[in-house]
Amino acid sequence: MSLGVRPEDFELTSGALSSFDVTCDSGRTKTCAFCPQCGSRIYHQTGNNMSIKAGTLKDTSGLKPDAHYWTRSKQPWITIPADALQFEDDG
Repeated sequence: MSLGVRPEDFELTSGALSSFDVTCDSGRTKTCAFCPQCGSRIYHQTGNNMSIKAGTLKDTSGLKPDAHYWTRSKQPWITIPADALQFEDDG
């Protein structure tokens, strides 16, 4: 699960990240930031769009998805509410 945030709202509270760039199918460059000790992805950033890997947050109790992206490749056991905003790709 990823959480879309504005880059200016992201704050790394400890440590330092490593990163690498990949070229997306669209031709855009995506920066992938990760913990250099354990390898866990922390965020992806493409231009002014950033997505934090929600599983890396200390407290996710206040999070509620308002849209679901890349639904064409979701796992069959994932249930998306019928009234939820859905996109087959990145919208």
